[in-house]
Amino acid sequence: MADMRGIYGILRSIATSAVPEDYGVPAIGGAVPVPISKSNFKFIDAIPARLCFVDGGNSHLFLAPGHAIHMVRLYASLFDGNTRKKEWRYTYIIDARYLPDKNRYRARIYDIDGSGIYPEEVMYIPEHIMKDERIKGVGAYMRRIGEWLLTKEIVDECEFIVRDGALQTGEKEEGIYASAVIAHMRDGKGIVGLSKTCTLLTDRGYSLVAAVHHTAERAGIRAPWYYNPLARGIDSIYGDMYVVKLHPASRYAFRAEVYPESLAERIFAALVVHSNDPEFLGYPYGLLDADIHARISDEEAKMYRTMLYDYVDEFSELEMNTLNAHDIISEVR
Repeated sequence: MADMRGIYGILRSIATSAVPEDYGVPAIGGAVPVPISKSNFKFIDAIPARLCFVDGGNSHLFLAPGHAIHMVRLYASLFDGNTRKKEWRYTYIIDARYLPDKNRYRARIYDIDGSGIYPEEVMYIPEHIMKDERIKGVGAYMRRIGEWLLTKEIVDECEFIVRDGALQTGEKEEGIYASAVIAHMRDGKGIVGLSKTCTLLTDRGYSLVAAVHHTAERAGIRAPWYYNPLARGIDSIYGDMYVVKLHPASRYAFRAEVYPESLAERIFAALVVHSNDPEFLGYPYGLLDADIHARISDEEAKMYRTMLYDYVDEFSELEMNTLNAHDIISEVR
């Protein structure tokens, strides 16, 4: 049996490393960093607005090296202040197959709710879906596309769109759908992408969001606040990038991207109104609500997976068994 005291001592020594005196500067690829300064914090007032919150979920139901069946769910809600006025919730089955002669994936979309959001087929899913994900990654890719398509459908319903995750897009094809949303937005409308997690670093290897957050705490700057600029010439996103803390008692600050930048303060003011829920203090309730409604739980996915397995043919089962041994072993008690 492992020496628990030895492990405890090692963990304690690692966890209590010194607080940095110098965080370094933001390290954002291709951009000119702006040194972190307490003068770049701006206080946010709480001002209600009509907000649409958008999120999605996905899970695979069948997985083989060249064939996968995914379930994707899209959700959006309209809030006027703190009151939900309307919601959209759609579910899809994605039949994804790899086509060796084209070196591409073909995804056929089965629209369960008749939403009309997706086309019937998406053929040219990028080859560079993460190599370790391959056909398993098609589900997440189709979810991201769907979130942009749903956003475009509802943009006229509200003043501001609030999306889970960055406005940054990873692949060229995804960027086409995002650009269509940006082009569709009229004067006075804005969009913010709020990231629950952030891996951006400073040039000394510290978390960029934590460095900004700690600077505020050291300087006694009380939330709600937003911080900008982080860097000049960030060309991988729409609008500009910020760090935002939405409640004074929260221990969380978040990366945010806003388009257009001129509406950033007004959008953050609307998010402050939503950030008092004790379930996740400082995180907008509309996004928490969207996450819950878009989620495909393990139990739900297992139910549909079991239903599907009742119908698979002998060869499909053998294909599936080339990838599921790890899952079988993990369940051994």
